Amino acid sequence: MKVVSIINLKGGVGKTTTAAIMAEALAEKYQKRVLIFDNDKQGNISRLFDLYNGEAVPGACIALKSRHLVPGTIKKTGIPGVDLVNNNYFMELSENEIRADQETKQHDRYKAALEEVAGQYDFCIMDNPPDLGINVINAIVATDEVIIPVNLDGYSLDGLEELAAQVKNIRVLNPKVRIAGCLVTDFEKSKYSEAAEIWLRTKSGLHIYTQRIRHYKKAKDATIEKKTITKYCIRCGAAQDYKKFMEEYMKGGK
Repeated sequence: MKVVSIINLKGGVGKTTTAAIMAEALAEKYQKRVLIFDNDKQGNISRLFDLYNGEAVPGACIALKSRHLVPGTIKKTGIPGVDLVNNNYFMELSENEIRADQETKQHDRYKAALEEVAGQYDFCIMDNPPDLGINVINAIVATDEVIIPVNLDGYSLDGLEELAAQVKNIRVLNPKVRIAGCLVTDFEKSKYSEAAEIWLRTKSGLHIYTQRIRHYKKAKDATIEKKTITKYCIRCGAAQDYKKFMEEYMKGGK
């Protein structure tokens, strides 16, 4: 099972959208078995698949605390071949408990949990929050590839260097993890975005996927309908862009 973490230290760059669309495409077009792991306490990808439950301890917290994906923590999404481990604001309490535990390892909990189900899936797509908390460190330790969705603005670009450095540091704990690439999202052509993209492709030192995801005005409408862009408006530019990105990704992003 390949574990792919979708991460950026800035919010609002399309992490959840990218994670959900990747999972759908892997299952529906490429016939892969996919586990979505919601690692964000906001639970947006859990909400998208109508699996958010704010009253119960979610699967992600159980995995973080117990190192196991116990029966019942993996939910069916309704899409054949796609399951999900949900999350909610209980994650904050779980992280505090882990910080207080000085007797056991803190960084390899997700790794142990995911190893239990590795034979059941081809991919695990982890949707992460915009921070480097204990849950995100656990995610990177369990990860094979990191994909960084990025908007072409100063705030988003500024966090790239720090994130890349943190991933490099975590290689001490997980030598196999690598940054597969950056995906430009919410793209709108302007002289500023063009300059930012040139910098990103020539100066960042990271692999940048050729395909960009264009801005989609009705993206919020899609979330209200609890659909991904590719399901809500299959013919729109952003949906077609994600389709081409997945083709690029499956070819190795080169």
